[in-house]
Amino acid sequence: MMPAVVSKTMNRLCAALDANCPGLIGSVYVYGSTALGAYVEGASDIDFIAIVRHPPGAGELRNMAAAHAELEKALPGADVMGAYVLREQLGKEASGIGPVPCYFNGALHADGSGADLNPVTWWILKKYGMRVHGESVPFDFETPVEPLVEYVVGNMNGYWAGWVTKLAGLAEQLRGSERDVAAETVDYAVEWCTLGMLRQLYTIRERDVTSKQGAGEYGLLLLPVRFHALVREALAIRRRKPERLYASQSQRLNELVELLRFIHAECNRKA
Repeated sequence: MMPAVVSKTMNRLCAALDANCPGLIGSVYVYGSTALGAYVEGASDIDFIAIVRHPPGAGELRNMAAAHAELEKALPGADVMGAYVLREQLGKEASGIGPVPCYFNGALHADGSGADLNPVTWWILKKYGMRVHGESVPFDFETPVEPLVEYVVGNMNGYWAGWVTKLAGLAEQLRGSERDVAAETVDYAVEWCTLGMLRQLYTIRERDVTSKQGAGEYGLLLLPVRFHALVREALAIRRRKPERLYASQSQRLNELVELLRFIHAECNRKA
């Protein structure tokens, strides 16, 4: 069942798009945490794919931006992000699509920068996507598991490995010092990295995609008990709950680095 806030937000956006760009939008689907049944108000983005009937011209791009501005004015803080693609572009590699309009961080980007079109997106859209506007589209593109896993392994050894290096460097700076790090800083890292990297591990081991919440629950089943406190904290932060188990943020950060290194090693061992 779609959360009421998602339904309200997308209905507003689609109505504004139809009014500002008549005839352009064929269908709109949501994917991401909403489609995976794990939307958390105040924490989750609303991810969407809009299927356009033709490539939008310059005037239509301005009108699309105006539609999003109307949504932001009507529902301040509505955290939506998505891309506008042609039907024949569905399921293709980013290199085969080229730049498409996308909306994120409160702005429409006509050059495609920030478009989140990758094997994970197509996997969730095809298997779990939820139509919120327009005609039903048969997702007849293929989503083989090999490119999905290959993409996730690359993401783990690029983006996520970078996070581990950065956090390990911060922990080293604090070692032997009386300084501590702000709890909010560690909160962000605990949630973002623990649940994000567990999602990668889930995909590599299970050949499927799960939500951040699902990944945390998976971690509690899979990881050694010594890491469970951090995983529970990550889930609590995700749910905007106050439970914290550490008095020292430096200790928490050190244990987080240990956990992330363990997940990283497990991903490469199972890849």
